[in-house]
Amino acid sequence: MAQAEVEQNTPAGEEVALEGNTYEIIRNRLNGFGKQLRERLEKLNQGRKEVFGSIETVLLSTERISTSNNCVPRDLIAVGDKFLFGYNVQFGLKTETKLADVFAVYQFADQKFHQQPLDLIASKQFEKDFAELYHYHKNVVFSKFFLLGPHLYMTFQLGANVTDVKSFKWLIEGDKLTYLDNRSDHEVRFPPQHEYQWKRTHRDLHQEGQHPHIAIEDRIFVETVGGDLTIKIENNTKSGEGIYSEPVDDADQVLDDAEIYYASVGNIIILKVRPYREETFRYIVYNDKIKQARRIDAIEHACVLLPDDHGLIFSNGYYLQTGEHKTFDHQLQNMSFEKRLAAPNGEDYLYVFYNQQTGVYVLLRYNLIEQQVDTPVICHGATFFHAGEMVCFRSEESPQKHHALQLWQTPYVSEDFQPETNTDSFLYKVGNREIVGGMAECYEVLNLIDKEDTYANLYVDL
Repeated sequence: MAQAEVEQNTPAGEEVALEGNTYEIIRNRLNGFGKQLRERLEKLNQGRKEVFGSIETVLLSTERISTSNNCVPRDLIAVGDKFLFGYNVQFGLKTETKLADVFAVYQFADQKFHQQPLDLIASKQFEKDFAELYHYHKNVVFSKFFLLGPHLYMTFQLGANVTDVKSFKWLIEGDKLTYLDNRSDHEVRFPPQHEYQWKRTHRDLHQEGQHPHIAIEDRIFVETVGGDLTIKIENNTKSGEGIYSEPVDDADQVLDDAEIYYASVGNIIILKVRPYREETFRYIVYNDKIKQARRIDAIEHACVLLPDDHGLIFSNGYYLQTGEHKTFDHQLQNMSFEKRLAAPNGEDYLYVFYNQQTGVYVLLRYNLIEQQVDTPVICHGATFFHAGEMVCFRSEESPQKHHALQLWQTPYVSEDFQPETNTDSFLYKVGNREIVGGMAECYEVLNLIDKEDTYANLYVDL
């Protein structure tokens, strides 16, 4: 009884003060531990780089090469210590197009590029097939070098449609190319553009009421009635309020009129919604952890998964399971996912997106430890040599005879490249990938410590 009286006699203001002081103590301790963890991680990372070697992504130089004719470069591809350069020339009255009018070969040596004869693609059958292509198709243009396994495809666009192509197939054997055939057009395919499965909503998910909605995994509730597209996190048909809304064109539609798909990726639910009488889908990403939704229409063309279930990446940005996200305002549209490159260091991943109409590439580098994407590299062609050197270029709209190539140092070395390592170190016995994975999890803890109290389970996650 005395205890109860003491509690009842404690002023409310003092309780608030006690709670506030306790909160500050916890926050200060977390910040202190976070600082210690960050310092130890930096020390560990330095030791890891000394043991396993480290190659940073750095622009080394800009070199110039010359072509025989004024041309518009389209693409390039490394083969051994050489690279094949593909371009298009407008000759006007010239009736015959030769190999040298479309291709050039350069050797990479001493950080320089030296022009070579076309011996790399010397093949009588290829020359015959090439000549017939330009003879029978008046509007043909070189489009792209396409790599699939050990094969290289030279693709040519035959008309206005980017899918109307002809391909020449080669086998890559070290620093040599062997011509195979011109009957492999069906093999030139981009990988799946969405690395998850869309599910369409159906009537069994409908929940009627004053404000009806569609239940998606009982985590969110979506509707397009009453004049807007609304996302709710409470299963309450008495209210039309939600955490996200945007207007729709037709205010009179009913629940079943909209076409709605969804995909669940960890904490993330991706929505693909086309309201009634609208021509385009809207793409919205909802995060169940922070209870927030964000529209990201770049997902329409391509959206793939980051490593270790970190989240999503698309041509103009990324979205993590933690709710962290970023978009880049490069104004490029209709980008297809082409490939990902994983660096042997275990921490760097390169995602390559490509526009089939313009030939523009967007290169996005994701770092597993920092859980961030660098500023995109935008170019018209990019290729990698054995030790990770990347060559890329931006072509001009008008034909040029001299072309600037950027030379980058990158960690995307070939599989048989052997960096210098210290095999006697304890870290070597643990393994680089294992250390990188552990560091990534530690940085996730640091990111949580740095967050304000933006969602209810922040301390549970910690």
